[in-house]
Amino acid sequence: MEMIVPLFVVFAFASSALGQCPVPPPVPAVDMSKIAGLWYEMAGLSAVGFTEAYLCTTDEFTHREDGNFNFTIRGTKLNGVNITDYGLTERTDVQNLLNIYTPPDSPYPLVFYVADTDYDNYLAASFCYCVPGIFTGKGGMILSRTNTMSADKYNELADMLVNKIGVPRDYIEPTSQKNCKY
Repeated sequence: MEMIVPLFVVFAFASSALGQCPVPPPVPAVDMSKIAGLWYEMAGLSAVGFTEAYLCTTDEFTHREDGNFNFTIRGTKLNGVNITDYGLTERTDVQNLLNIYTPPDSPYPLVFYVADTDYDNYLAASFCYCVPGIFTGKGGMILSRTNTMSADKYNELADMLVNKIGVPRDYIEPTSQKNCKY
């Protein structure tokens, strides 16, 4: 919960429009079951201010019996305090879309669109959070199965999120993974 409170500050300036989240184009042959496991955030929620500024952020998707995922975010605040937050990730009828509820009983999901992944090395996604009639915020996320990614791959994925999916360049910011103790 501690990670979500700063969301409201971000949405005050990150809102491009009130209303619904945009629907990026579907990605053929995305197998959401293969995203399970630990991912290191190269760019994501904390980098664009959806949460407090964090370093060493990881996102973990764990299979549930109902076909959905438990979602765990771990990171380190700038003052060195470690944070863990939990959520529920639900599948949807759209092949490359997940709804992430953090906390699990939140009435409004973070809408998570997988734009590109090879499952074993990288995942690029756009995300949007909408409280109808109040605000809509969006951004881009780049994840890696290791805590590093080549600059070429990072730039390729960031360019794809901007040029094909429509994520503003300002909302794809690096998350530091240097000197981390996971």
